[in-house]
Amino acid sequence: MDCELTLETVPDGRSFNATGRNLSAGGVLFHTEELLQTGDRLEMHIGSGQPLFPDLDATIEVVRVEPLSDSGRYAIGSAIRTIHKRTS
Repeated sequence: MDCELTLETVPDGRSFNATGRNLSAGGVLFHTEELLQTGDRLEMHIGSGQPLFPDLDATIEVVRVEPLSDSGRYAIGSAIRTIHKRTS
């Protein structure tokens, strides 16, 4: 997976983008320049861009933070806590 994620911190609502690297039923691995902490909660949006597949909106929790060499970026491992169902 290599797609853009839109993230918003809970509870202060600070928004930023990240690059999704891996998505599973239980979590998301993404790269970002934002330094996050274990336990941080975020609202995540992944747009599918495909009419047959819905966008993914979920609340995630940071479980791992690893610096990516000297790039100023971080690999963030997160657990999906709640998947938000779309109402239409």
